[in-house]
Amino acid sequence: MVRRPSHHAAERERFVEDLLAIMTVEEKAGQLVALPVPGPDNTAEIEAVRAELRRGRLGTLVGRADPGRLASCQKLAIEGSRLGIPMLFADTPGRGTGVVMPAPLALAATWSPATVTRVARTIAAEARAAGNTWLLAPEVGLNTGSDDRVLADCWGESEVLARFLAAATIRGYQADDSDDAGVLACLRTDGASWTDRRTPELLTEKLRLVAGILRETPPGSVALGRLVESGDNAENIDRAAPPIAGPGSFDGIDLAEWSAIARAAGHTAPADLLSAMPVDAIVEAVTEGRIPLRQLDDAVRKVLGAKYDLGLFRTQANGATKAGDWSPELARETALDSARHAIVLLRNAPVLLPLDIASGEILLVGHAAADRSLPNGEARGEAASLVDGLEALGLAHRCVPGLALREEGESWDLRDADNMAIGMASEAARRAGTVIVALGPCSELGAAQRTLLESLHAINPNIVLVTLGSRPLDPIIRGTRMPCVLHAGQLGSMSGHAIAEVLTGEFAPRGRLPLALVHEGRPGLPLGHGMGYCEFALGETGVELSYDRIILSTVLKNRGPREGTATVQLYLRRPDKRGSSPAELADFQRISLMAGETRRLMFEVSGDHLGRFERNGRFVVQPGPYDLALGLSEQQARPTSVAVLPTLAETMTRAMAAGPLPALFDRLRDTG
Repeated sequence: MVRRPSHHAAERERFVEDLLAIMTVEEKAGQLVALPVPGPDNTAEIEAVRAELRRGRLGTLVGRADPGRLASCQKLAIEGSRLGIPMLFADTPGRGTGVVMPAPLALAATWSPATVTRVARTIAAEARAAGNTWLLAPEVGLNTGSDDRVLADCWGESEVLARFLAAATIRGYQADDSDDAGVLACLRTDGASWTDRRTPELLTEKLRLVAGILRETPPGSVALGRLVESGDNAENIDRAAPPIAGPGSFDGIDLAEWSAIARAAGHTAPADLLSAMPVDAIVEAVTEGRIPLRQLDDAVRKVLGAKYDLGLFRTQANGATKAGDWSPELARETALDSARHAIVLLRNAPVLLPLDIASGEILLVGHAAADRSLPNGEARGEAASLVDGLEALGLAHRCVPGLALREEGESWDLRDADNMAIGMASEAARRAGTVIVALGPCSELGAAQRTLLESLHAINPNIVLVTLGSRPLDPIIRGTRMPCVLHAGQLGSMSGHAIAEVLTGEFAPRGRLPLALVHEGRPGLPLGHGMGYCEFALGETGVELSYDRIILSTVLKNRGPREGTATVQLYLRRPDKRGSSPAELADFQRISLMAGETRRLMFEVSGDHLGRFERNGRFVVQPGPYDLALGLSEQQARPTSVAVLPTLAETMTRAMAAGPLPALFDRLRDTG
């Protein structure tokens, strides 16, 4: 989906309407059919698919297959059917095949829409080169407390951060801001990453996030699935998302619209991408008037429009105008760069990083130092380990992997073999200049890990803890925090190289926590925390009121000796939440400055920041005093009280009244 000339919309509409006018009801229903790609040895399924293609009763194939097989199906759709309408080839993209990109939570730690867009563009280019034109992603969710596998697939705890990064993913998939080939994106909220947020406000929370993404960058399709799962506190809300297409909401492919058509035709099975659409039943329902032809036409019109935008009507049998610039080399470069940006330096006092190579031997301890599978999490393939990364930089080191750390139940047991390994590691640490302990993945330290860290720290205080896995750790050892902690997360194929570059100062850490840490039920490091190798300072906050917004200004200065990147964050507390904690993230800017450089920053605070959507979809900006705070984390932000008068609140409320979210709620109310 490339950047389009101004006349594209008119040409698109004319083409789609002309095609729609000559399609039979059967062919229209066929455009809503999505079937799994048949296996290469399943002769019966292959022939059934080919028969449906010849009759124009199949619009999409879902799954991964050899590009040659997909090209053969496309050729049959174009040359073997009456109208020659090309197909969509859909797939769940994952994090890349040959080269694995960082997990969503790791990407959220970058706080960098540009980095996320680059990763998404690389994944889309690989998918397009393989013949896919529709990626069933991004799946967006908010989460703070679920198991590590689920946590890795979420976008942290902040709605604002998730909104910006999901929109960046969509831009990357669809190549909305370049001339590169793109694919159709699909915004989803049906994953497990909402599991710890079953509250009565979950429906509003999900729709607010969806509406925010639609405002930023509309995807080509949406699959909202079940908006709220039933739970103890959900007031028995258990409802599938109704179609959200319509004025002020969304005009792309809406899979809930497909589902509604299937249900109206008497199809009782859940209608999703892998469900066979009841073509014959739809034809019968349209003929009998149970399904208005206009409703079917609206759904098909969006499918044809998407195929037109992708350039499929101008292609030959392979279904692609341009495969995109994908190569393993470029993918590795993207994976390395994104992994660098995702690493979060939690603590560095006393200053141990970047490593002083001349200060003595580097000792690597811990099972994760040489493990090539941990950085990928659930993704397939091997990644570069920390050992690989240090070797690539030519740094002399010694590795004592040590601990077996067998997991039984919910804790790590300390075994005799572990005691022996701890003794060996401690003896090696006595002669080392710096000890790097690599652990993970785990939600908390077990007995063996604590004993290891305590033993090492008693012998050599120059310890750098590197944690892998989805969950950041900030452990307390012998009553004090670990002095130097670097969280790497699930960084993908280039993990070890990125970690080694950050440890040695080849690349300064820039990551920020996408969720606040909690230790034994008490708040720990806040959302947005992250250190670098430079010291940044913010000046006083200036406040200016206009007729429909508040303008905040400040000056950012790099006081450090080298170039660095700071993430300036805007937080707010509403009138009814003043004095409570934590504040809400409202906006952020990521700024790179040379040593000694200063820059003036401006933040515009509108109704989008201050208002709230009630459960009925009504948008309200409440008048009263708001605490607005700029800082390098929520903890460091200095609040400035701003009085929002009733006239300003009303102006902000009216400005948001025609936005996407009210339209979404209207659709919900209409469908019950």
